[in-house]
Amino acid sequence: MPLTGLQIFKLLPNTNCRKCGYPTCLAFAMKLAAGRESLEKCPDASPEARAALGAASAPPIRGVTIGRGERAVTVGEETVFFRHEKTFVRRPGLFRVLDPRGLSAAECDALLDQWRETIIPRAGEMFQIDGVAIVEAPGAPESAAAAARRGFPVAVLAATPEGAASMAEPIKDQRPLVVPPAGAAPAAYVELAARLGVPLVVSGTDLSGLASAAVEAARAGIGDILLEPPGADLRSLHHSLSAIRRGALDRVHPGLGHPVFLRAGRGEFEKAALGIAKFASVLAIEDHGGETWLPLWTLRQNIYTDPQKPLQMEPGVYPIGEPDSRSPLLMTTNFSLTYFIVSTEVEAAGVATHLAVVDADGLSVLTAWSAGKLSGDRVAKSLRQMGAVDRVSHRTLIIPGYASAISGELEDAMGDGWRVLVGPQEASDIAPFFRDVWEPLRAG
Repeated sequence: MPLTGLQIFKLLPNTNCRKCGYPTCLAFAMKLAAGRESLEKCPDASPEARAALGAASAPPIRGVTIGRGERAVTVGEETVFFRHEKTFVRRPGLFRVLDPRGLSAAECDALLDQWRETIIPRAGEMFQIDGVAIVEAPGAPESAAAAARRGFPVAVLAATPEGAASMAEPIKDQRPLVVPPAGAAPAAYVELAARLGVPLVVSGTDLSGLASAAVEAARAGIGDILLEPPGADLRSLHHSLSAIRRGALDRVHPGLGHPVFLRAGRGEFEKAALGIAKFASVLAIEDHGGETWLPLWTLRQNIYTDPQKPLQMEPGVYPIGEPDSRSPLLMTTNFSLTYFIVSTEVEAAGVATHLAVVDADGLSVLTAWSAGKLSGDRVAKSLRQMGAVDRVSHRTLIIPGYASAISGELEDAMGDGWRVLVGPQEASDIAPFFRDVWEPLRAG
């Protein structure tokens, strides 16, 4: 059972040294009890206190890693039911189902290469297929090996223990996820996962049976477990997903403290969306056209962002159209919404432009200026570092109207004959600004 705040307080040094960032040890203890802080923030905690608080302060949902290398997927370690309580720690891994039946080795390789090369940048994140779930069928071991060679984390969608072994054993060093058929006798799969040292999915006809199956797998030596929730329809699945997360956070049963695995068959878009929204950690999604991925990636991005941190773009110079050295150079901040609004209006204006996005801690223009994140010196330094000053020959920089207060300071900081032109306050006025101000200026 988790310790209360007072119980944790008695184990702390009680010096109120503030090294943890809180005014008193009691305040820090209350945060520890709520699962919103780590004991590592207390440098003076005794070894006895660390041992006593280790289990209590550990995340209630165990972390599990599938795959190895830069594309490895780590899930679990969640601490809250609602994102606004703190944040969701790990975004769900979206695995694409590959059924090798009817595919030659060359066709399978071409498909995997296409999936690996599918990368879509959006709001500072790269959308890509996180892993491949291989259906047990003729050619499956070769397909699993081919996916692992390309760096994909692999989920083995087994039909038989023998088939699971033939797929998982050759790539055991890549930590594949073994997924037995739902409702299958678990003994052989548990023995396989324990012998190979790889993660395993367990299932049950109800939540009690699911939790018990996880406990039995842990006793058999399985360190990394995922739960496949019961649910014949979306309503019952929603209940299972919510009950598993609540039970894990409240530590009502040790078998519930694991990430969740969910299958979404062809045409089950709603099921995949439900899984992303309601705590599934790994989803095996079957589709052949690929049309479901962009909305699912976008949904995941919208939910699995830190509410305490603004969504921001990577600072840099973004070309709109095909700009050259005579094209306008615009500056804005790296708040994602600001970037998308400005870039959309510039594109609609039909003027090829260099859009310089400077680091303002993810704040909008006016907010960044008010917070001291948009000074002339800071902007000038950022523009030089990203090479924006070398993109144009006219030495004219257009800044947002809401940043007009820094125009003089920025012009001095830029030096070397640079002129700072104050643009419109609203992005919707960019097209008229180009027409009425920039074009006559360039022509002159």
